[in-house]
Amino acid sequence: MPGVRPRDAGRAGARRAGAGRPGPVPRAVALALSLPDRLPVLLLALGVAALVAVLLGQFRPVVVLPLAALLAAATWRLVPRPPPATRAHVGSLVAVVALVAGWVVLGLRSVAEYVVVNRDPGFLTLQALWLTEHPAAPIPVGAAETAAAAAAGAGAGTEAFWLHDGLLHAQGNTVVPALLAVQGWAGGERAVLAGNLLLGAVGILAVFAAARRFAGPVWALVPATALALSLPYLELTRAAYTEPVTVAFLGGGLALAHGLWHPAAAGPAPGPARWALVGALTGATAAARIDGAVVVAGLALACVLLAASPLGAADRRGAVRGALAALGAGTAMVVLGMTDVLLLSPEYVRIHASQLTALLTATGVLVAAAVVVLLLPGPVLARARAGVHARRRVLGLASAAVTLLLGVVLASRPLWWEGRYTDAASGFGYAVSVLQEAAGQAVDPARSYDEQSLAWVGWYLGVPAVVLGFAGLALLAWRAVGRRDPAAVLLVAVVGAAAVFPLVRVSITPDQIWAVRRLVPATFPGLLVAGSCALAALASRWPPRAPGAAWRGARRAAAAVLGIGVAAFPLTTWGSVASHVELSGRATQAHAVCDALAERGVDRVVWTHSSPFRYLATLRVLCGVEVVEFVDPPTRAELAAVRAAWGGGPVAALSFDLDDYVWTVPPTTSVGGTASSTLSRTLTGPPTTLDTTWSEVWLGLVQDDGTVAPAG
Repeated sequence: MPGVRPRDAGRAGARRAGAGRPGPVPRAVALALSLPDRLPVLLLALGVAALVAVLLGQFRPVVVLPLAALLAAATWRLVPRPPPATRAHVGSLVAVVALVAGWVVLGLRSVAEYVVVNRDPGFLTLQALWLTEHPAAPIPVGAAETAAAAAAGAGAGTEAFWLHDGLLHAQGNTVVPALLAVQGWAGGERAVLAGNLLLGAVGILAVFAAARRFAGPVWALVPATALALSLPYLELTRAAYTEPVTVAFLGGGLALAHGLWHPAAAGPAPGPARWALVGALTGATAAARIDGAVVVAGLALACVLLAASPLGAADRRGAVRGALAALGAGTAMVVLGMTDVLLLSPEYVRIHASQLTALLTATGVLVAAAVVVLLLPGPVLARARAGVHARRRVLGLASAAVTLLLGVVLASRPLWWEGRYTDAASGFGYAVSVLQEAAGQAVDPARSYDEQSLAWVGWYLGVPAVVLGFAGLALLAWRAVGRRDPAAVLLVAVVGAAAVFPLVRVSITPDQIWAVRRLVPATFPGLLVAGSCALAALASRWPPRAPGAAWRGARRAAAAVLGIGVAAFPLTTWGSVASHVELSGRATQAHAVCDALAERGVDRVVWTHSSPFRYLATLRVLCGVEVVEFVDPPTRAELAAVRAAWGGGPVAALSFDLDDYVWTVPPTTSVGGTASSTLSRTLTGPPTTLDTTWSEVWLGLVQDDGTVAPAG
């Protein structure tokens, strides 16, 4: 077994023998115990099948579901054996399933109504709703492009939906919208809006699966509970965000890595196919998010460390083949994700070309370097491996010390440094200045607040979770180097790249909860899983050589108190906002507008931007009408030109602002009036209040002279 010493294998076998299973485990029990490991793999199979179908323009149940079933069958036997059916494992599984079931039921009462283009969930939800009814992702605009060309201020594209060759291309990757659309096939719009809850549930179980492998079944309940109850995770799973899927893929990859590389769980030594599955799961974050390639950079480092372990020649050959398989699968996920955005969101790639090029170049260099090292003849590195092996304890302690030092540096940054990466002249700088004024801070639009990134984690998970997380990472670094634990190598390398990278520089508008979402995919689960390892070590082995049952009882009690505190702390951030419905009423309002248009037989609309929301995509997807959008109020001449270019016939004019048009007579009745609430934005802590706004849509018909008559 690569990376496992014979005496370690013997101890694992003794522990397995000590589990005391009286006989064969019923298949139903074994299947249930394996579900936390299997569900991320099944989600990967469905996600890859859905994405391939979208890229082929054949997103249909008859294509997606059989392909997903084929991928699931191909990977079924690659998942490690489930843990033994001990009382602790069965009890913890029952507990986490109950947690997830209650969490989903609670979340169904607070599903967001993100059907407007307002940050990421808006365009992801609208794209999912489009895919529910259409086999291809690009959205045709029809004659709206020709009509928009008749007026200088008009457009047939909008924010996050760029127009190219008569088609609207939504921003970002397509995996999450496709997964939501699959649920939409079964449950319609409501299933799409609530669909991220199921993806988030898989994420919770994946974190439980990883912690169960590394820290044991009881301590695995701590990170699963803390993540599920954290306010950011509640928000990000009740709307269409990409972070929950990446949590599921990353947690699933870590769980499989541990299960494959520890004989007590895995059985036969892992072949290249099992390594490839680990690589595919961890690398799948790059298919779900444009910045997910950073995980593959960590995977490359882990593969080099695993294959460079001082093993026998036969073991090293197997490790090299497996590492190359993992890197190949991870790289394939990056290629798949990049193919997605290049074909279906080319303007998004152009806008982020510099950042994306830097990330992909760095990842490519690391992967190429890893491949070169892996392919070097064994004797070339023999001396280096022997030297590392001889000094592994010292190097392990040094690795642990560096990890702790990194935590201290990140935690202390607010005392000696300020992040200033925001362009003060940009819209981001303006947003920062508005937030600073609201918080009573000195106005400095260049501030990016990167120095507070680790403090943000403490706001939502608690300082003990942060301290335990870095202590656990230090412990795992010691295991990775000092004990040559292959699964610990993967966890430390991947978490070190994916979790620490955004901690160093967040690169996001720093308002909460929006900003901390950058830390949810890897930093939150990484620190929580590592913290569970620290708790397990405290309960079982620390202080070393401590005599007597009193010490054992005291440290177990201390670990239990800390674990309960970490799991329960997120509840203190809930206040009155945890059960709110983000953008409440917006879906009802949009459908009221669609109904009003249908009643009047109007399928061509002019929209004038008059709120934080750009409504073109909402009207195009939900109402099925052609839309021309003005950012500034149009003149009568511009409206008349657009109407004429459309070829005559009824053209509706819509706006949230009554004063955007010249009315023939003042209208008296609006459409879809609603009071909508959102989380307040803050720089100084978790949000504790809601902002509520009233809006109504004014509907009229454009006349030949560009005036607008009330629709009546």
